Amino acid sequence: MPSPYNNFSMSFASTFTKKILKDAGLAQIVFRVEVLNPYLEKSGFKVARTRTVGRVKAASWAIDFGLSRDEKTLHVPLQSLTLRLPESEHEHWLSHIDASLFSENFLKMQSSHACIDDGNSRAWGEPEAQDGDSIWD
Repeated sequence: MPSPYNNFSMSFASTFTKKILKDAGLAQIVFRVEVLNPYLEKSGFKVARTRTVGRVKAASWAIDFGLSRDEKTLHVPLQSLTLRLPESEHEHWLSHIDASLFSENFLKMQSSHACIDDGNSRAWGEPEAQDGDSIWD
């Protein structure tokens, strides 16, 4: 059976990003797949999937997610986290965010508007200067 990911194009990603610019709630949050473990282990929850998407369903709520190619992560729209996932589940989900593709220092800067000592600034492609020179000085 052919991979459902073979036809995924960057043009679709670009088109979807244009939608996100109009509706930030569509922005995807990435989680480690282990976020599903409690729902797989407890009664009262159903976790189902196809090849590329899935759903966690409880008696009073349900949330849909997309699966990554390697099935190590899943992604959920921000609006689903705020509108479909009960607040009592937020801490659990947030503890499983996969931030491996993000700069921790940049996130700190965004959340506190603070300056972060992250080494000398330099032109893109240039090695880091050792003498304290900066392109911003």
